[in-house]
Amino acid sequence: MKNILPIALACLLSSTSARASRPTPEALRVVTTLPDLADIAREIGGERVSVQSLYKGKENTHSLTAKPSHLVALSKADVFIQVGLSLEMSFVPGLLESARNRRVQPGAPGHVTVSAGWKALDVPTSVSRKAGDVHPQGNPHMNLDPRAGEFMAERILAGLLAVDPAGEALYERRHADYVERVRAARARWDALGANWKEKKIVVYHQEYDYLAECYGLAIVGKIEPKPGIPPTPNHVAELVAAMKREHAAAILTAFWSNNDTVERIAEESGAAVVELPNMCGGLPGTETWIGMMDVLHQRLAAVLGGAGGR
Repeated sequence: MKNILPIALACLLSSTSARASRPTPEALRVVTTLPDLADIAREIGGERVSVQSLYKGKENTHSLTAKPSHLVALSKADVFIQVGLSLEMSFVPGLLESARNRRVQPGAPGHVTVSAGWKALDVPTSVSRKAGDVHPQGNPHMNLDPRAGEFMAERILAGLLAVDPAGEALYERRHADYVERVRAARARWDALGANWKEKKIVVYHQEYDYLAECYGLAIVGKIEPKPGIPPTPNHVAELVAAMKREHAAAILTAFWSNNDTVERIAEESGAAVVELPNMCGGLPGTETWIGMMDVLHQRLAAVLGGAGGR
């Protein structure tokens, strides 16, 4: 981070005054962290917004490396949208500080955190590095909760209205249309997940905790002994034994974590590996948040059973 920021910053400072105002007809420049947020911003903003996502879709969301292009984007942004809950803590504060863009600093109308007001899971009672990569405000992977679509859309709508009240009629109309489509999607997801209650799974990381909580899936183990901590041979052996004892049906993993350890645990335990998206864009058909959640549910249903069960 220290190496890239000065390089891009030098070319930005000379144009700061030119960026202080922009013609009203120009689209709002929106920068998001996750592509999920970019998709929802486009759905609500329509032709009034130009949206760029910092993540591309296959990354571990906790370890994105900041790039000069990210700094350039934030320096020009009218709106910045993040998840929050410390998900982007490793790089966003430094980018915002170096961008020197008052419009998107914390507390400004153009700074939007979609997790504001969200009831988070896994909130720690104490914070210690011994517990791994703990998030003080709780689990940040709310984008993978089927119930979060409307919540995120509401926060993004509020952010766009705060910066561009002239677009209210368009934003409200497009938001209403999007919510209607999210609710229709929820109906088909709920139908697929109706018989997943108490089915036993293992996860690599805590990305799918909200998904499990939504449908009553029982997480009987995690491949990471603690968040962000790679598994040891002893932990793997104990996990495999527990999976056999509990008859775990599936291992849920994202693209970034679908590695040799996952394959070995699956072979030894007899559980199926289900590679799921952890954000939009990482797998075919996941270009939108609704499409991403469709793929996620379809892949789970192929192993756990869908409507009517197995």
